[in-house]
Amino acid sequence: MPITADPTAGVFSDTPKIDFIDTPNAPNRKVRVIDDFTFTEAANGTVWEAPSGSLVDGASIPRVLWTLVGSPFTGDYVYGSIVHDVACDTRTRPWRDTHYMFYLACLAGGTRRGRAKLMYLAVRNFGPRWPQPAPQPEPVVAEQLAFSAVARVGEPTPLFSPFVSYEAQLRYLRRAQAYLATHGDGASLEAIDIYASRPI
Repeated sequence: MPITADPTAGVFSDTPKIDFIDTPNAPNRKVRVIDDFTFTEAANGTVWEAPSGSLVDGASIPRVLWTLVGSPFTGDYVYGSIVHDVACDTRTRPWRDTHYMFYLACLAGGTRRGRAKLMYLAVRNFGPRWPQPAPQPEPVVAEQLAFSAVARVGEPTPLFSPFVSYEAQLRYLRRAQAYLATHGDGASLEAIDIYASRPI
């Protein structure tokens, strides 16, 4: 696998060096990052770090997504899952930025655009959340997703999306897959989300 497949999305510092840890009876297999590993966004130069010694287990990726695309430690999104796991553990940046970084890292890692959109919608709607930093001037957000509960200023943000039913998550993602199969990888995130969020 090349270090970076799509440099227009971002650039990885190197091929990550990891060591699998024997964790009997643990729900997820843990991995230790051996050398410092980073992902740098192409658009703004933001650097996301996975320092040497970081422990990751794929827990930041909703389990329902594992059913559809496989384990975070296999395939073309393994690089993105490492920096995303660390960012979700440290929580030094807003959760929305963190999940969008995962989308960019998936593209940089070689994930097909439509599949990367599906994975982004999964972490954006069903992944971990945490209280936001103090409000700062922000650029205009390009997408507003129908399924997501957008926190208002001054209101607490739930640690996880309120849509916790595994069945509801799977139904949403299967609808998103169906929309992408019909409309192709160029379908917008907003259109996919609206279609997948429609009432039964």
